[in-house]
Amino acid sequence: MKQGTLNTQDNISLKLRTLIFFNWIAIIGQSLAVFVSYSIIEVDFNLFATISLIVLLLLLNIFLSLKFPITKALNFNETTIYLLFDLLQLIFLLYLTGGLTNPFCILILVPIVISSTYLDLKRTILICAASIISLSILLFFYVPISSNLINFNSDSFSREEIFSIWGALIITLIFMSAYCYRTASESRKAGKALRETQMALSNEEKVSALMSLTAAAVHELGTPLSTISVVSKELVGNVKKNDVNYDDLQLIQTQVKRCADILKRLRTTKFVRDSDEFLNEFTFTSLINEILEDYSNEKIEVSINADEIFSEKNITFSRVPEVIQSLSNIIDNAFKYAKNKIVINLKYAEKYIVVEIIDDGNGFSPEIYALLGEPYVRRSIDKEDKGLGLGLFISKNLLSKSYGNIEFLNYKPNGACVRIFLNKKELKIK
Repeated sequence: MKQGTLNTQDNISLKLRTLIFFNWIAIIGQSLAVFVSYSIIEVDFNLFATISLIVLLLLLNIFLSLKFPITKALNFNETTIYLLFDLLQLIFLLYLTGGLTNPFCILILVPIVISSTYLDLKRTILICAASIISLSILLFFYVPISSNLINFNSDSFSREEIFSIWGALIITLIFMSAYCYRTASESRKAGKALRETQMALSNEEKVSALMSLTAAAVHELGTPLSTISVVSKELVGNVKKNDVNYDDLQLIQTQVKRCADILKRLRTTKFVRDSDEFLNEFTFTSLINEILEDYSNEKIEVSINADEIFSEKNITFSRVPEVIQSLSNIIDNAFKYAKNKIVINLKYAEKYIVVEIIDDGNGFSPEIYALLGEPYVRRSIDKEDKGLGLGLFISKNLLSKSYGNIEFLNYKPNGACVRIFLNKKELKIK
């Protein structure tokens, strides 16, 4: 599946009940139009054939209402078939009632609006082409209508006038389909990217909760394990080697030592053990090193430069999922595009902690530079381009909540720089 598109077999957010509801409105509207035109305005047209088409739409609505649950979500193919049927019913109705001289011919735009809002490009083009072909047929073939009461006759329209109506409908149809498709497509992309953001944030929150739980376990288990170790040593000292319990006590000591080694390894994750809150605390350097552990096999040199104040004041901050996920995404992008080297600078400013992530790649291309931070700005099928738009979008949105903001810069002659401004007040850094 290409980036930025949806699987054609996935359900979309259009429910069957929505289309059925609009068709009921269409049935009522068409019936009233036929009644008023034939009985009050005295328009001359084939009443039986017209009513038959309305009854056909009525029967379809009844069948679908009985056959399927009204909560059914339609997929692309089902929606396309439904809209094509509505389009054909309307075209035949217009054919019997004056073609393009019928003012209700504007309703042919309705299937186009729905398709361009909910369907993919291929199916939108299909319905758009079907509409254009149908309008072109009505340009030449239709049953004229007339009314002496209002002095109306389809034959009074010149060929130029009918062609003007056809041209106006075609232009409107193309414009509306392009406009609706583009706006709906951007909305779908943003929605999908936001779901990815929520999932990434949720995963990071789970990691944070797990590490807090681990810190609590390390703290709580340390005291009883020390007690067991002391008691076991005293018991071993009071038991002779030929005693039947000597080997069992030695085994207990061995297992206690093994448990102590496990807890020692867990303690290396920089937990704050002097507090009863068991909060995960990081220095900025240790956090970045933790992220870089995932790229230990990469053949790219990474250097971290931090202002002296970070070590002098031992600046730390509590584990914040939004910040960690944002830094991870940006560092991941740097590894994707770097050639040989990545430089990470940590700077201490008055209101912000500034993190600069610089790679020696080709930099941000001019065509996407203005769109950085939007989802799926890369549309190339090249594998190297995939993921940049979504990763930066997630990072920008996570930080913009309150923790800071991001700048994107190009360095000459080569290289890209992502500059992150982290709000010290929000991170509770003095």
